[in-house]
Amino acid sequence: MLDEKVAIITGSTGALGSVTTRIFLENGASVVALYHTEEKFTKLLQTIGNLEKRLVGVKGDATILEDCESLAKKALEIHGKVDILVNIVGGWSGGSTLDKTSEKTWDEMMDLNAKSVFLCCKAVLPHMIDTKAGKIVNVSAKSSTKEGRMKNSSAYAASKGAVRILTQAMSQEFLGDNININCVMPSTIDTEANREIMPKADYSKWVPPEQIAETILFLCSSQSDEISGACIPVYGRS
Repeated sequence: MLDEKVAIITGSTGALGSVTTRIFLENGASVVALYHTEEKFTKLLQTIGNLEKRLVGVKGDATILEDCESLAKKALEIHGKVDILVNIVGGWSGGSTLDKTSEKTWDEMMDLNAKSVFLCCKAVLPHMIDTKAGKIVNVSAKSSTKEGRMKNSSAYAASKGAVRILTQAMSQEFLGDNININCVMPSTIDTEANREIMPKADYSKWVPPEQIAETILFLCSSQSDEISGACIPVYGRS
């Protein structure tokens, strides 16, 4: 589905990011993966086997503009183009009502979930505008919606809401440049970390990361050429 395509994937070593990276490689893409720690990137390499030849890792922080610009520059130096950007880097912090949420937690959620999308898009979009082609997929969350907002997670919900609105706004700004910009909105993802945090939950209702990755793959393929500005629920049954 992605033969000869070049994709930048952030958050590439996380639960969703590693699965998405593998599926992209299996479908013919060359991937430039942003990672934060050497240990996790080494683990990613071990899981993809012979596909490693089409994977390049770039260590950096998606909340720092210079790192995002270096990431885009590296992809262009190696491949001469960037067809796809998948912004997966993100995180959750909560457990308190807004009045008890620290400024530090608020800033962390906004930086990690929303600012990272802004900066990576800012770094990659000039090339996509020049070539009049591109696919961008961001990761919002069910928590950003009225029906899905979790208690005691206001900062997280707000940051993921920002991703959803940013996706919709960008899709209109660059529609004339043939750049498709969409997002997926997971609920609880069935990961080892989430099972540890919620040991009594009904895991059968959670969505596997592979299913979300397949949706991202579709949005980055030619099959989605007529879709832009969509915020697709991938809730499972949770």
